[in-house]
Amino acid sequence: MKPLTTEDSKTLDAIVAAIPDLMFLMDEQGIYRNVYAKGKEHLLFAPAESLIGKSARDVFEEENAAFFTEAIMESIRSASDVVIEYPLEVGGRAHYFEARIVPLVWQKSSEKHVLVIIREVSQKYEQEQKARLVEKVFEDATEGMMIEDSERFVVKVNPAMQRILEMQEEELIGRHSEFFKQMFHPDTVEEIYRGMETDAFWHGEAEVTLLSGRKKLVWLSITAVMDEQGTVSNFLVMLTDISEVRKSREQLEFMANHDILTGLPNRMLLFEHLEHSIASLKRSGRMGALLFIDLDYFKEINDNFGHHVGDKLLIEVAHRLKDAVRASDTVGRLGGDEFLLIAEDIDHIDEVMVIIQKVRELFAMPFLLDGTEIEVTPSIGVALIPDDGEDAEVLVNAADRAMYVVKERGRDGFEFYSAHYSLLSHEYFKLQRAIKQAIRQEAFVMMFQPQFSIRDGRLSGAEALLRCTLDEIRDVPIAKIISVAEESGTIAEIGQFVFRTVCRQVAQWRTLRVPPLRIAVNLSRRELGNEQLAETIGEHLRTCCVSPVELEFEITESTLMQSSGSGRRNIEALRKMGCRFSIDDFGTGYSSLSNLKEFNLDKLKIDKMFIDALETDADDQVIVSATISMAQKLGLTVVAEGVENAEQVKILETFGCDEAQGFYYSRPVSGEQMTQLLLSHTS
Repeated sequence: MKPLTTEDSKTLDAIVAAIPDLMFLMDEQGIYRNVYAKGKEHLLFAPAESLIGKSARDVFEEENAAFFTEAIMESIRSASDVVIEYPLEVGGRAHYFEARIVPLVWQKSSEKHVLVIIREVSQKYEQEQKARLVEKVFEDATEGMMIEDSERFVVKVNPAMQRILEMQEEELIGRHSEFFKQMFHPDTVEEIYRGMETDAFWHGEAEVTLLSGRKKLVWLSITAVMDEQGTVSNFLVMLTDISEVRKSREQLEFMANHDILTGLPNRMLLFEHLEHSIASLKRSGRMGALLFIDLDYFKEINDNFGHHVGDKLLIEVAHRLKDAVRASDTVGRLGGDEFLLIAEDIDHIDEVMVIIQKVRELFAMPFLLDGTEIEVTPSIGVALIPDDGEDAEVLVNAADRAMYVVKERGRDGFEFYSAHYSLLSHEYFKLQRAIKQAIRQEAFVMMFQPQFSIRDGRLSGAEALLRCTLDEIRDVPIAKIISVAEESGTIAEIGQFVFRTVCRQVAQWRTLRVPPLRIAVNLSRRELGNEQLAETIGEHLRTCCVSPVELEFEITESTLMQSSGSGRRNIEALRKMGCRFSIDDFGTGYSSLSNLKEFNLDKLKIDKMFIDALETDADDQVIVSATISMAQKLGLTVVAEGVENAEQVKILETFGCDEAQGFYYSRPVSGEQMTQLLLSHTS
């Protein structure tokens, strides 16, 4: 090859400088023979002279080198240009280049060369990548997207939009948006036009009617797209099918306001209906009635046949009630086995009697459940609207009180609320408000009734007693306060106070290095049925670093009999933790012997009523003696309550009673006084 003259070199340098691309002369083996980068040296990733004589394999990674060399050979073989694109890492970042390989044929030479013209196309590559990404997002989006031109003709539509509108692409492309407008209510269309005129944008919930006539709830968004001159170039329409969202929302609303088991309105919705009925009847001057329906012996059905049968019974009762009431009446489940029936627009009390009779007739036919016929009767309490109360809670409690009269009378009947029960209801609400006030003002304190060993007079334990210092209810028996607290739902807060205070007190006593002392805490029916009871007590014990063996829980016979599955699970869980259990007021409830057999108890407390006349009443002596003997044979510790004189102690010691509590030994004392008693007995 004839060498270039000086003039030729200058001409070539001028041409190279004028071209924005890098150029390389390479042979068919991929060896760099020359580099033409005059004025563009900054584009090289290495000095030009260091490249000459090197092969593509010295410059590129193996895969790219093979690709580059093969392209050179293809260009020479085909005697045509070959264009390739390849990535190359420069400065720690990937750059993309386009190489145009041009075959060269030198006269009078057998050597084969190519001219490689290199141009960086990173920006173009990135733009193409972005375009592909946008296209993929457009195609794969779950939201329907439709692009219109400035004249509102459809130019592009994604698959999601086709699915939502139930139309094919060919049915949409090229059509004017007039067809789309007709799918919406005129009021919606007018609202859209107003939004577009003022903001060039509109979004909101709308109902679309498809060509098939089917309706869908959608979230619609329309945006005007502006060009650089601020002129509308396109419109972007987006649709999201929220029909399922609406169904879910409606389902959640239904679940929030309806009983899951029966599908009837729940307590919340019933009270709303009742408040509305009261207001409506007051305006019209007419009368209504509220029926509080409670199933008799429902607990026994659960115990004997299982809770699944009890649930089926509740469902069947709900069906019968719904079928029997008038269209204007409302029936719902208040909770458990309690139902409410709200009857409006009653002209005479006789109409209420007809409704009551109709409800009672529903129970005349036995319920067939799992192949077994079960007979159920209702106890019905009736309150008149608005005569017996102008507030939903007052009315429900009035009907509830009337229902309890039926229960006390022997069940299976009905009773109207009366002025007598109105007075009781007033006292109940007064007490209920006072209890809530006492909780807010922290007006509860704990006292302790010491328990002693009859044999040696040793201090063996104490019963934690709740007392209220609020003036309004200071003299109200604590049993009544607990009963009202259970009915009104405030027992949980009181229980938390008791558990917390007792655990803290026990923890304080432990710092005095006195012998461990068992503290007995009373559990009410509602507390025992609380699913979170064991977890709550466990948390208090852990927080105060108190051992479970230092806690003993007292449960009355009636509470044991009324305890549900959750109550029994709580007893089992607390016993596994190490807590002890005693049966309180033994002999005053029912099924006493079966309780002792069924429940794994530690202690039996003989009620004060059998101790009061122990020194003179032979019958009481027989009962107490037999109870002590039986309990000890069952491995139970026996505690006598209400011991008030030495003669009673002597008789109990003769009978072999283990422990006693009462005024003879000590009146209930404060925590500080109990501490002093502990220290004196320890010394």
